[in-house]
Amino acid sequence: MSEQAPYQRSPFRRRPERWLFAFCAATLAGMALLLALVLGEVYQQAVRQAEADAGHLVDIIEERLGSTLRRLHADLEHLAISLPVEALAAGGSSRWQPAVERQLALQAVRFPEIMGYRVFDAAGLLRYDSQSGRAPIDASEHDYFLALRDDPSLSLHFSPVLVRSGNERPMLIVSVPVRDAKGDLRGVVMAPLDLGNLQSVFDAARLGGHGVLILQRSDNGHLLLRQPPLPEELNRPLADNLIQQRLDAGERAGSLRLRGPADGVERQYAYHRVGGYPLYVIAGIAAEDYLTNWRTLAAAVGLFALLLILALSLVLIRLLRAEREEAATGARLAESEARYRLLADNSHDVIWTLDIASRRLSYVSPSVSALRGYTPEEVVGQALEQWLTADSASRLGSEIERHLKRIAAGDRSALVVTCELEQLRRDGVCVPTEVVVSYLLDVEGVPRLMLGISRDISERKQAEQALRESNRQLQLRLDEISRLQVALQEQAVRDGLTGLHNRRYLDEILEREVSRARREGNPLSLVMLDIDYFKRVNDTHGHQAGDEVLRVLAATLQADIRAEDTACRYGGEEFLVLLPNMPLTAAIERAEGWRRAVEALTVDHGGIAVTCTISLGVAAYPEHGATPDDLTCCADLALYRAKAAGRNRVLAYAG
Repeated sequence: MSEQAPYQRSPFRRRPERWLFAFCAATLAGMALLLALVLGEVYQQAVRQAEADAGHLVDIIEERLGSTLRRLHADLEHLAISLPVEALAAGGSSRWQPAVERQLALQAVRFPEIMGYRVFDAAGLLRYDSQSGRAPIDASEHDYFLALRDDPSLSLHFSPVLVRSGNERPMLIVSVPVRDAKGDLRGVVMAPLDLGNLQSVFDAARLGGHGVLILQRSDNGHLLLRQPPLPEELNRPLADNLIQQRLDAGERAGSLRLRGPADGVERQYAYHRVGGYPLYVIAGIAAEDYLTNWRTLAAAVGLFALLLILALSLVLIRLLRAEREEAATGARLAESEARYRLLADNSHDVIWTLDIASRRLSYVSPSVSALRGYTPEEVVGQALEQWLTADSASRLGSEIERHLKRIAAGDRSALVVTCELEQLRRDGVCVPTEVVVSYLLDVEGVPRLMLGISRDISERKQAEQALRESNRQLQLRLDEISRLQVALQEQAVRDGLTGLHNRRYLDEILEREVSRARREGNPLSLVMLDIDYFKRVNDTHGHQAGDEVLRVLAATLQADIRAEDTACRYGGEEFLVLLPNMPLTAAIERAEGWRRAVEALTVDHGGIAVTCTISLGVAAYPEHGATPDDLTCCADLALYRAKAAGRNRVLAYAG
């Protein structure tokens, strides 16, 4: 260890005592000014934070409610567009009821925030309901029906908030019209939107004891939802509503500070209009709530100032006693150095010092013998290249230069560094070590020594390598599992014999293609085919020959379909081909081509030539059906008629 400089008396303590009192007075004055500035800034920060918190909350609620309304609006318009006008004509309910109510129920299941979908005719009578068994409803006197009936330009309507008897959860009825090509009203599609979910968000919001959350209409200013609630003001406009006036002037979002029109409490408000809908959200944090912490801080600052005065008084007393303690401090310092040397000599880790100027070790603890096989006397004086590997010595030398520059620039964080270095044993083996280095400064603040602590981490390195290998093996197994999962998913929708898609896949894609054809107005054809006298092939040549015929037929179909077409094995010897964007006439020509190709086929099975023919039935959207079940039934019936007419032919559904 290097010798310490002799202990010296501080020149500051030889100054007159009056300078100490002047210093304390100046410190108190500076602290008072600083605390005043801090309190002022904290006050403004509290105001800004209240505004930011309110704005953040209204943004969250606006995004959530806006997303809900956009989904609901899109579903209602989709139902209104897809609903056939004939379904609302007199006497049409019984024919259309199963399909329409099934579609309403499917839409309602996807949307938990609503209480079902309902369809009313032009007279306001309930025709279809997503919840079967509901009592008949006459909407002819309700505003969600009257508004759409009386205003042909209105495409969406929001009712006042309704609270049914026996059900305290508020709801908002959203409705869209169903109009014919002339624009005449044929019916109304409506959905009661459950505001209970939004009410739970309002209840959970943390706005302080006097904060408010409000949902209002922007078209008439009516109150729809409030926390804390004001039942008597529900569906009424709030008087002197400055936020409503701003929205009327065209603003979509903003903030302001004012007294609440309902209770006179001063708050910091933020407001945000909900998308393109006639609703907006308001959040208000009361000044009494967001300034509570500031008042607490002001009291704490006062207490702190008092404590500071007491502390400075104690400092003065302490400085006056410092002279008598200097000698005792020097003795304790010497004792501490002796204790440190004792700890260094008996530590399991290697403690060392390095002279920065010469880059040589100036002290090494005895534990170096266990780490490197050298005695401390043999190690002291070694250069970096003698006790480290070439790479580690180069890295440590570069780190020393870099940290010296940082320390010279005033970067105090560069005084301590942790790294991993490889040290050389006497027998030439490299020992990985973790090293913590501290740069020791002299009285002038210049680093002269490096104090290091080295620890053998060989076992940790081996454990890390074993862990990396285990992770690699685990990743390989995960990749294999992922590959098998993909293969299983593909097998789930493929027929094992023919390789074509199975009926499960057909049910999924047929529903999707019919919806797309309805939405885009494109044609869609369906061809169902069956092998004629297939049982005779099995009975005559065996089931293996029958399987070969099925495989050859599947390959023939697969080779002559477009990328967007889908060929499926429907069951047994029946196949079904889905032809998107193909009209009926083109589908009949395609089916005839398949019939001729199969008629010309000869399947070789064990030296026996097996031939067969197929019968095909064709159905098309929208001529023969508007739903997947209708199209399938029509294609099946056409196939049945083709077989009845003599087989080996193509027939289209003829009604």
